[in-house]
Amino acid sequence: MGIQAADLARWWHLAPFGQAVIDEQGMILQINRTLGDWLDAPMRRLIDQPASELFTPEARMLYLGLLAYRVAEHGEAGEVHLTLRVKGGEPMPVLCSARLILHRGASLTLLSMLSIARKDRLERELLEARQATQRALAEKSAALAELEALHDTLSAQRAALEQANQRLGQEALSDALTGLPNRRRFDQVLDQALGQRLKEAPLAGQVGPFSVAMLDIDHFKPVNDRHGHAAGDRVLQRLGELLTCQLRGDDLAARIGGEEFGLLMPGTDGAAARCALERLRHAVEARPLEGLAITLSIGVTQYRAGDTRETLMQRADDALYAAKRAGRNRIASD
Repeated sequence: MGIQAADLARWWHLAPFGQAVIDEQGMILQINRTLGDWLDAPMRRLIDQPASELFTPEARMLYLGLLAYRVAEHGEAGEVHLTLRVKGGEPMPVLCSARLILHRGASLTLLSMLSIARKDRLERELLEARQATQRALAEKSAALAELEALHDTLSAQRAALEQANQRLGQEALSDALTGLPNRRRFDQVLDQALGQRLKEAPLAGQVGPFSVAMLDIDHFKPVNDRHGHAAGDRVLQRLGELLTCQLRGDDLAARIGGEEFGLLMPGTDGAAARCALERLRHAVEARPLEGLAITLSIGVTQYRAGDTRETLMQRADDALYAAKRAGRNRIASD
């Protein structure tokens, strides 16, 4: 029996997976009916919208910084835990996979989403299997071996599911390329530090200092242009390793995005932070990464009473750009 194109299109719309086709600019070209039903939105309203808008604000950074990055670099990405933004309902957790496809000279992305409702289904199956095991043991001892095998299989599925959940949790808070914490984790720790200051202030009358720094690799684009993105990735990885080696005590280094890194320095005032960062800057300058001479521009600021995450990060970012304007390979403070 021949299969017509219309049949394939209809089956695509009826697939149990939510699917979308995305163009090179990250805009939605087409979605299937399953995804439209999940989102409770007419399919035509989603066409020509940024694919990142399918997800909750918290999940967009992970979509853009991890899934889209992997597709751009490796041609595919698998099992990234994201959350769909559902109109008028609870956000919907999904496992996303994507693959780059070439169509008529254009590079398109096929994005596929699986509802993690299967986790609940597996747990229900495990409970039902246990109940069936108890009934079978009471009715017929000859079924013991078969039921034990079923129990082992389901236990293995549960262990695999727990491992997958742990891996997804780690991916959500770490940068896939460097292994450092990502922007989401950096923001969490910074918010915790700010919250602790609010608790301590009424009791102690004053709070201990801490500083925040933004680091950027100077002239990183030419590294990619001249030596390729693989070499650029290795430079980022080596810098991540160097940052880890140079960390002091409770310092936290994270990859904020691209060639930009953040550093949270508890118990450190502005002067002490500049000293530590100067040592880091010299260490990077003195040690070629992947055979390439690399330097850093650094902006640093110290916590001030009443600061929020936004005000701290803005001052550190302003200081970073001041360091760049002053000639790069240097430290500037606000």
